[in-house]
Amino acid sequence: MQRCTGHKMRQANKMDLALITIEKITGMFLIMMTGVAAYHWRILDSYSNKRLSGLLLNVVAPATLFMSYQIEFQPERLKGLLITLALSLASYVWVLILINFLIPLKKGEDAAIEQLAVIYSNCGFIGIPLVNGILGTEGVFYLTAYITALNLMIWSHGQAVIRGMVDGKRLVKNFIQPCTVAIGLGILFYVLRIRIPEVGASPLTMVGDMNTPMAMLVAGCSLAESNLVEVLKEKRIYWICFLKLLLIPAVSILILSRIPVEKIYIMTIITAISCPTAAPGSMFAIQYNQNSQYASELFTMATVLSLLTIPLMILLAGWLL
Repeated sequence: MQRCTGHKMRQANKMDLALITIEKITGMFLIMMTGVAAYHWRILDSYSNKRLSGLLLNVVAPATLFMSYQIEFQPERLKGLLITLALSLASYVWVLILINFLIPLKKGEDAAIEQLAVIYSNCGFIGIPLVNGILGTEGVFYLTAYITALNLMIWSHGQAVIRGMVDGKRLVKNFIQPCTVAIGLGILFYVLRIRIPEVGASPLTMVGDMNTPMAMLVAGCSLAESNLVEVLKEKRIYWICFLKLLLIPAVSILILSRIPVEKIYIMTIITAISCPTAAPGSMFAIQYNQNSQYASELFTMATVLSLLTIPLMILLAGWLL
């Protein structure tokens, strides 16, 4: 089945888009289950999974992001990148307003963890391979704008919510990481129209192509480490997952569908917003002595349920766009 890239998306049947999403999600789920099996068969363990995760975030994902800019320069694409960035930042405005109403920070000691779980999406492990599968390289190109917005927000607002204040030095340090550096270099090369020679481009492309299988293996291994049976008993988790996976994406679709821009910009943002909870929420919880177990449970349940909800959100977006 063909991916809907660029102008092809304007002509794509709405049901076809949902079917493409289901096809990609199913493939990702099967690889994830391979990761679960590998953990239970002791082929992978917590240590090796952590190392694979580091390889993914520091080498593979940056290669995918950088190579998404190795395309023919078009002023329209650069304009689209800026539009996607602006809309991505704007999306956080209505999400923050809604979540501060639904999960006020004064409500309980875990409210900060719940806010981060709902607001921020897993654009690395899930978003990049999913957008690449549905929208192709051009979709990943525009996804970099959303990832930039997410990094700006999570290392400022996200850190402030958990910690109670923003650490300026840490903000700058954490923002300068392999993925954001890859985006910066990619934009620079794109604007200056610098193309990597084939001898270098081919290996980078092959490394980037490992993103989807490696991300799903890591996610599967992480899932196997969690006590899913116990997580399923937590009623509050279902409410938080409803907000993250259904309410927020649905509201975003209703708002974004009214904006007269190219559909691929909107679909990229909607796909990113529909992804499950971002991993840094658990990391922040550990770092600042919050309820890290609860943060991990939210991450696990949202990841599992997103396999069902993402196709629904893509289908809804297809009907409204």
